[in-house]
Amino acid sequence: MKRMRKDNKGFTLVELIVVLVILAILAAILVPALLGYIDKAKEKQIVLNAKSCYTAAQAKYSELYAKDATTVSQTDMDEIWAMADVKDLDTLEVGTAKAFASKDHDSYTVSYIHYKDKDGEIWLSDGSWTTTEPTTKPANVQAITKSK
Repeated sequence: MKRMRKDNKGFTLVELIVVLVILAILAAILVPALLGYIDKAKEKQIVLNAKSCYTAAQAKYSELYAKDATTVSQTDMDEIWAMADVKDLDTLEVGTAKAFASKDHDSYTVSYIHYKDKDGEIWLSDGSWTTTEPTTKPANVQAITKSK
């Protein structure tokens, strides 16, 4: 009888079920936590993409200010789109405090951004980023679109 027990190697069915139950409990605890981290990462990615668009737009508008330009051409919009280098961009609106009619620096300072992609949207208004649409837009808002 002792000899039979020594030769019998392996796990019993009860031991295997206990291990599976423990793994299921751990998975039930970890999956919601991981989903929360994924959602936070997507939110941060939207902010980073929007800031990239802001930087690209401000660089282009500063260049236009130096050239004393009064309009933004489709070529300028394409350059902003290319400089931003973000994937899945649906909407990009850029606004300045004043229209280009005046030749002061405020006319070429980006004060408003509306960024939207497949994961969400965000606005820059009054110097802060927000996920709710501002009640007012500045005087000069232009949609930046990629030409075909």
